Amino acid sequence: MILDGFPAELRPLIQPVDTWFENRRLALAFESKTGGGKLLVCSIDLSEIPDDRQVSKQLLASVLNYMSSRDFKPSVEVETAKIITLMK
Repeated sequence: MILDGFPAELRPLIQPVDTWFENRRLALAFESKTGGGKLLVCSIDLSEIPDDRQVSKQLLASVLNYMSSRDFKPSVEVETAKIITLMK
């Protein structure tokens, strides 16, 4: 996901490195306060994980555990409309 135009304080949980030609602000996952609630956005498809993808299964388990813990306290507010732009 390209986070150009998102709040500067927003720090991705998983951040790939872009090419030096582009140098865009990228994220595979980030958390935010949105619409009065908490949101974790992940662009990695973790919906149907084959049995042989143990690393993906562990990532999903870790994300779900984190989201249900007291540590899941996003501090940066992102407008809902901004989140929706990532899905277009």
